[in-house]
Amino acid sequence: MFTLTLALALAAATAPAESRAANDPTGSTQTARPAKPKKICKTTKMTGSSIGRRVCKTADEWNDMAADGMQSLDVVDQSFKATAGNGAVD
Repeated sequence: MFTLTLALALAAATAPAESRAANDPTGSTQTARPAKPKKICKTTKMTGSSIGRRVCKTADEWNDMAADGMQSLDVVDQSFKATAGNGAVD
Protein backbone atom coordinates (compact mmCIF):
# COMPACT_ATOMS: atom_id res chain seq x y z
CA MET A 1 0.00 0.00 0.00
CA PHE A 2 2.84 2.38 0.84
CA THR A 3 4.44 1.74 -2.56
CA LEU A 4 1.21 2.58 -4.36
CA THR A 5 0.81 5.82 -2.40
CA LEU A 6 4.42 6.79 -3.13
CA ALA A 7 4.01 6.03 -6.83
CA LEU A 8 0.84 8.13 -7.04
CA ALA A 9 2.52 11.03 -5.22
CA LEU A 10 5.50 10.95 -7.62
CA ALA A 11 3.20 10.78 -10.64
CA ALA A 12 1.22 13.79 -9.41
CA ALA A 13 4.42 15.76 -8.78
CA THR A 14 5.73 15.21 -12.31
CA ALA A 15 2.43 15.83 -14.12
CA PRO A 16 2.77 19.65 -14.40
CA ALA A 17 6.26 19.35 -15.87
CA GLU A 18 5.01 16.88 -18.47
CA SER A 19 2.09 19.11 -19.41
CA ARG A 20 4.45 22.10 -19.84
CA ALA A 21 6.70 20.01 -22.06
CA ALA A 22 3.70 18.94 -24.14
CA ASN A 23 2.69 22.58 -24.70
CA ASP A 24 6.23 23.62 -25.75
CA PRO A 25 6.73 22.65 -29.41
CA THR A 26 10.52 23.10 -29.27
CA GLY A 27 10.90 20.91 -26.20
CA SER A 28 13.15 23.41 -24.43
CA THR A 29 12.39 24.97 -21.08
CA GLN A 30 14.96 27.76 -21.38
CA THR A 31 13.88 31.37 -21.48
CA ALA A 32 14.42 33.33 -24.68
CA ARG A 33 17.56 35.43 -24.90
CA PRO A 34 17.11 39.15 -25.43
CA ALA A 35 17.77 40.24 -28.99
CA LYS A 36 21.19 41.72 -29.67
CA PRO A 37 21.13 45.33 -30.83
CA LYS A 38 21.81 45.73 -34.53
CA LYS A 39 25.31 46.97 -35.36
CA ILE A 40 25.90 49.69 -37.93
CA CYS A 41 29.28 49.57 -39.67
CA LYS A 42 30.97 52.62 -41.15
CA THR A 43 34.32 53.07 -42.84
CA THR A 44 36.47 55.80 -41.30
CA LYS A 45 39.64 57.35 -42.70
CA MET A 46 42.82 57.08 -40.67
CA THR A 47 45.15 60.06 -40.53
CA GLY A 48 48.20 59.43 -42.68
CA SER A 49 46.63 56.52 -44.56
CA SER A 50 44.45 56.18 -47.63
CA ILE A 51 43.06 52.88 -46.36
CA GLY A 52 39.84 53.13 -44.37
CA ARG A 53 39.11 51.29 -41.16
CA ARG A 54 35.75 49.62 -40.55
CA VAL A 55 34.09 50.51 -37.24
CA CYS A 56 30.90 48.76 -36.08
CA LYS A 57 28.74 50.16 -33.25
CA THR A 58 25.10 50.22 -32.22
CA ALA A 59 22.90 53.16 -33.16
CA ASP A 60 22.98 54.39 -29.53
CA GLU A 61 26.79 54.30 -29.50
CA TRP A 62 26.96 56.28 -32.76
CA ASN A 63 24.52 58.86 -31.34
CA ASP A 64 26.53 59.16 -28.11
CA MET A 65 29.71 59.67 -30.12
CA ALA A 66 28.09 62.41 -32.21
CA ALA A 67 26.77 64.15 -29.08
CA ASP A 68 30.24 64.02 -27.47
CA GLY A 69 31.72 65.54 -30.62
CA MET A 70 29.19 68.38 -30.63
CA GLN A 71 29.83 69.04 -26.94
CA SER A 72 33.59 69.22 -27.57
CA LEU A 73 33.01 71.58 -30.48
CA ASP A 74 30.90 73.85 -28.27
CA VAL A 75 33.67 73.96 -25.63
CA VAL A 76 36.29 74.89 -28.23
CA ASP A 77 33.98 77.51 -29.73
CA GLN A 78 33.29 79.12 -26.35
CA SER A 79 37.00 79.10 -25.54
CA PHE A 80 37.80 80.81 -28.84
CA LYS A 81 35.16 83.48 -28.30
CA ALA A 82 36.46 84.20 -24.80
CA THR A 83 40.08 84.63 -25.88
CA ALA A 84 39.47 86.41 -29.20
CA GLY A 85 36.91 88.83 -27.82
CA ASN A 86 34.46 87.95 -30.58
CA GLY A 87 31.55 87.26 -28.25
CA ALA A 88 30.44 86.91 -24.70
CA VAL A 89 30.62 83.62 -22.84
CA ASP A 90 27.30 82.53 -21.37
